[in-house]
Amino acid sequence: MDTVFQCTPRETKRLIIEAMLADLVPFVQSSPGIGKSSIARGISREFGMKLLDERLSTREPVDLSGFAMKNEQGTRARYMPLEDFVPLQGFDEIPKDENGEDYEGWLLFFDEFNSAPRSVQAAAYKLILDREVGRHKVHSKVKMLCAGNLATDRAITNNFGTAMQSRLVHIEMRHDFAEWMEDVALPNNYDPRIIAFLSQWPNKLMDFRPDHQEKTFACPRTWEFVNKFVKGKEVTDERAKFLAGTITSGIAMEFNQFCKVWKELVTVKEILADPANCRVPEDPNIQWATIGSMLDQIEDKIFDKLTTYVNRFDMGFKVLFYRSVMVRQPTLRNHKAFMKGMAELSDYLNPNS
Repeated sequence: MDTVFQCTPRETKRLIIEAMLADLVPFVQSSPGIGKSSIARGISREFGMKLLDERLSTREPVDLSGFAMKNEQGTRARYMPLEDFVPLQGFDEIPKDENGEDYEGWLLFFDEFNSAPRSVQAAAYKLILDREVGRHKVHSKVKMLCAGNLATDRAITNNFGTAMQSRLVHIEMRHDFAEWMEDVALPNNYDPRIIAFLSQWPNKLMDFRPDHQEKTFACPRTWEFVNKFVKGKEVTDERAKFLAGTITSGIAMEFNQFCKVWKELVTVKEILADPANCRVPEDPNIQWATIGSMLDQIEDKIFDKLTTYVNRFDMGFKVLFYRSVMVRQPTLRNHKAFMKGMAELSDYLNPNS
């Protein structure tokens, strides 16, 4: 697909919501590991819906049409739908959340949609277009979302027939480093070494190639694994062996070496003691690491001194710092030091203004 039609995760989320509000079913495709499931979880939380995460690749056609059962007279058969699968009108009541309040409905998320056998896809026609399971109507409070991998990425997929193609709103998603940093890494307090490392080499966030020979690959999902494993811990050569099984051996070695440099960074304690004269590292690795460490410890009472120090860095590092502050500590936007720094960077951040 032409990249002009590809969407970032934020754009994808907006299009999904617009499609569902119009009672249409969106189908999101992307390379593996860049956040399709996370978007589904986020939308369900935002709209107060109970998320039902289903893998159609594990289903049989009868799951979508219902099982044939005799009527009471034993003269004819009727199809009975599965329980705890698709919420149906007249069968299922709105569930309650952990606070005992009613959900607004359900978000039925069919992941691995195009990995399902053609027979299951065919059985899904009626569910997707007519909102029926057998002769039973899908509950009016159900919204549906489908997702799957790209066939061009050598993932296990099955081509849709034209009948299914025209029943879906197709969205192709690509990863976006800036959005990942602002929407995932910073709000979730990722380890500052990960933030610093990927800020210097953003192409290592997503290093997926369809013809790769490694057992795994670097992507937002596997970097989440790395964060869980290293946060608050020393990254040793032994620990790097584990990282090789998440983000590939090559990137794991680079990250390991970067973490060794991290030990030489300028500490926040040194900065606060003399922000106007404290040494500014010459090594870009240590500069990135220092910025990451500052962001991890930032707070209102030391913000003046941190901005005094960071304003001595090159433009790229200053932009990273101020943009990251906007995400991690939005209340500091009204701080005099922040407004002064942003005013000085305005021409760089908005070259067309």
